[in-house]
Amino acid sequence: MVATISVYVFHDVDQDEIGHWNDAFAGLSIEGVLFTVIISAGVALLTLAGRNLFHLRGYSPRAKLGLFLGIGVSVLQYPWDFLGRMAFPRLTDFSLSLYLVVAIVVCSVVIVRDNYKQMKSRQDLAASFER
Repeated sequence: MVATISVYVFHDVDQDEIGHWNDAFAGLSIEGVLFTVIISAGVALLTLAGRNLFHLRGYSPRAKLGLFLGIGVSVLQYPWDFLGRMAFPRLTDFSLSLYLVVAIVVCSVVIVRDNYKQMKSRQDLAASFER
């Protein structure tokens, strides 16, 4: 979706791809898939490590939270990239790399924190039944 808007609406492509919209779209689509795989794998590994570190094995990440995080990461990537290219045109690759790291860390922290909240609420519920 972002690639479609970027290419066909804003014509936001590299100078050598102007006029070759389908090739630009294909390139951005492949980039989008790689972006998704990198973010997903990074979040999965970091979340797994965090859940093991805090002993949260019996608490699954909520599907709705994962969906909203995935949508948010995808939606925020284009403005981050656009503003990064406007503010620091020579640091475009660094800006995108920084975004990947920030997105992975933030998503993992949110998921692990949610699992911790689940654990606390179950412990509180169990403690209230024991009384």
